[in-house]
Amino acid sequence: MKAQYRRKLIDGVESVVGDIVNEIIDKYYSDKVETDVEYERILYSIARQIKQEVFANKATINDVINYLAKLRNKRSVAKLVLSYMIARALEENVSSEL
Repeated sequence: MKAQYRRKLIDGVESVVGDIVNEIIDKYYSDKVETDVEYERILYSIARQIKQEVFANKATINDVINYLAKLRNKRSVAKLVLSYMIARALEENVSSEL
């Protein structure tokens, strides 16, 4: 069940802001994100961060997706916020490897 939830979350984030995330990764983090697994880990982390920070851990998949859709309407803000979240995701990943 958890794997199915995770897949829906990753797919939802990818469909709404995947192009912006790809653009940011290509521009700033291409040396740190080389596989699909790493990319999906970042997408999941973005959703988790939104759930924690915006909704105090009380969000559904649709809440997260709707938030990202609203964020996308302000592309420059979306780039800034997503860049921060990607950096945090990469930092978490490095910390967990230590």
